[in-house]
Amino acid sequence: MLLIAAIVAGCTNRDTINKEINYDDLYFDYTISAEEGDENVTCVFQFKKGGDAGKAINIEPSTVYLDGQPIKTDSAKLSGFFYEVQKPLKSFGGKHTIVFRTADNKQYENDFDFSAFAFTEELPGKLRRKAFTIHLKNFPTKEKAVRLLLLDTAFESSGFNDLVPVVNKQINIDQYILSSVRNGPVVLELYLEQERQLKQHTTAGGKISITYGLKKEFDLTD
Repeated sequence: MLLIAAIVAGCTNRDTINKEINYDDLYFDYTISAEEGDENVTCVFQFKKGGDAGKAINIEPSTVYLDGQPIKTDSAKLSGFFYEVQKPLKSFGGKHTIVFRTADNKQYENDFDFSAFAFTEELPGKLRRKAFTIHLKNFPTKEKAVRLLLLDTAFESSGFNDLVPVVNKQINIDQYILSSVRNGPVVLELYLEQERQLKQHTTAGGKISITYGLKKEFDLTD
């Protein structure tokens, strides 16, 4: 019985892999994400049948490469097949190349830049309820906004969650923003959320999403 089950499983896997793929129907969905303090950047590549909302499928024997390294496939019940690799955050800054190569050697190549920006100066452990400015270093010059989250421990406070402008690598935290949180422990998070259409893709299209975040905690007082 075990032998029969193994044979059936093997046939099922081969059917999944070798099933003829209409590459023009594949939507490329690439995601790059990390946070300050993480050891690694997580890179996930999915190929969805029938558009962005379609089912992510196994593309073997086609291959996806990051900077020349072939990425192995994995799968999950909710997200379908995905191709994931983790790279050290410390050395990941700069330009990278993703290549999708079909079984018949057709190639789609896309580049992206990754910037691990940081606070120019560490925020103090205590801050008074007065407007202040956050200074950033290594922030991409072309980007004009980040997502700011301010969260406290008060159940009746909804906190702050919105895009705020970045001008000359500076973010102003004004009284309106501070009014969304109560005094006490506050968590501040900044996320640069980039989403771009891929330059080389199938008829179905494709996008790359890049997210990088900073997180700090402080006590807010009057």
